[in-house]
Amino acid sequence: MQQSRINWAVWVPLFFIALYILPLDLRPLWSPDELRYGEISREMVASGNWIVPTFNDLRYFEKPIMGYWFNAIAQVVFGDTNFAVRIASALATLGGALFLVSLVSRMADRRQGWLTAGVFLSMFMVAAIGTYSVLDGMLAFWLTACYASFYFATEATSTKQRWLHYGLAGFFCGCAVLTKGFLALALPVIVVVPYMILQKQFLEILRWGWWVMLVAFITCLPWSLAVHAAEPDYWNYFFWEEHIHRFSAEDAQHAAPIWYYVPFLFLGTLPWVFWAPSATIQLKGELSKPLIRYSILWALMPFLLFSYASGKLATYILPCMAPLAILLTHGILKAYSKKAKGLTIGSLVNGAFFAIVAIALMVMFFMGKLPLDESESYRPWIALFILGFWAACAFYAAKAKAFEHKFAAYMLSPLALFALFSTVVPNTTIDSKMPGRFMEELAPKVTDEMVLIADYPDTMSALNWYLKRTDVYLTKGMGEVDYGLAYDDANHRWVPFADLGDFIKEKQKTAPVLLHFRNLPALPADFPVADDHVDRGRYHALIFNKVPAE
Repeated sequence: MQQSRINWAVWVPLFFIALYILPLDLRPLWSPDELRYGEISREMVASGNWIVPTFNDLRYFEKPIMGYWFNAIAQVVFGDTNFAVRIASALATLGGALFLVSLVSRMADRRQGWLTAGVFLSMFMVAAIGTYSVLDGMLAFWLTACYASFYFATEATSTKQRWLHYGLAGFFCGCAVLTKGFLALALPVIVVVPYMILQKQFLEILRWGWWVMLVAFITCLPWSLAVHAAEPDYWNYFFWEEHIHRFSAEDAQHAAPIWYYVPFLFLGTLPWVFWAPSATIQLKGELSKPLIRYSILWALMPFLLFSYASGKLATYILPCMAPLAILLTHGILKAYSKKAKGLTIGSLVNGAFFAIVAIALMVMFFMGKLPLDESESYRPWIALFILGFWAACAFYAAKAKAFEHKFAAYMLSPLALFALFSTVVPNTTIDSKMPGRFMEELAPKVTDEMVLIADYPDTMSALNWYLKRTDVYLTKGMGEVDYGLAYDDANHRWVPFADLGDFIKEKQKTAPVLLHFRNLPALPADFPVADDHVDRGRYHALIFNKVPAE
């Protein structure tokens, strides 16, 4: 194999900056996820309460605290900006990549470690979640760190190293629990136990398991006690509703069939999925390598568990991407060393696929089938560049002789997509999922004394974040804040839609009222008449002036 002429230890971090860091502040925040997580952390900073999560000043117990902490720290450093809301996800992804470098360097060499990080960082799902504010990226980081520490512990040659690595595994597992809950305890177990059995080291995990669990317990204990002291019902709600019911109930939130994750596995591993057949074939003779065995279990067992669960979201399989990067990179290197034609064929298929998508896009554009208005005629041309860039990278990889050039081209292929994504999102999507522009138009009309009412939590979060208000009433649906609204000190914030007209008339006696809808419903004939309104796409706001009692 040709010697590397690229310093991957420099190339991969630069790629991370270009794909993950530079675009973070370019696009508006998405509703509901980014506004929700941004707002919960903003309220933490504003109130000084770093123990109990609140959303619109309502108790919000759907997740533990650690993800909010990191988002809140980012806002302390960078302010209430889009960049601050997303930077924790990006840095968590980088952290996962660095653990892969360390892991793979033990099996092969530093170069393969950095190549594995490159595969991981350029995977579509990894990049999409790593530049988006949800807690899954941080959870995946802690789990990657936990899995890596377990593997280092099994390979340790001294008792001191075992104390260290099993202890780190427990600490990272505890951090994962503090980020997303008790499932983080099960995920390492379903991977590590089968692996230890295969390695004939089962007694090892029995000998050290108590230490792992003790460190995890100690990691979680301070906040667990603090939140219990502040809100005694937290753990009751979090355990039964957010774990038992969500995982097993037939009517679980986000219910989906068992095969749900299969297409997301294909999409999530783009562009490398086109090299996957050739890479997978090469792994047949590599199963004797401990890290390959470990990575197969690491990818497979969580995938099966999440597939079995009733509630499903595409982001749940993000922890599977790190081991897939290990397997793909190892297989790709073997395929290239054996001059396998599958890499060239995969590159040609990759390029042809995106070329066809580009052609189809332009045909739809000229036929007037795209959801664009006259002011957006430039968007398809940018999309054409993005798809053309991806296809060109793939075709170049098919033609290139040197492995470094092939690999670098594949890494670069999604760069244009993530750098320019905000420029191709149509106004119909912006004005139904990104309320930033709407709120810019609405904000000058809002006064501090104005009573704010939203139809659902996603519109509520827009008022919270952009107006810095935590006193919004809800009227049509409680959504994920139903638990918080059930408390005696908060249930007055719920106004049944049938009573909304009378509620507005009453509030008008002392202050103006703003009513925010996403999709304006039919209003009763006797409903108060709005004095002003702001409309943009699916977002609507009705403003009712103060009417002092006569």
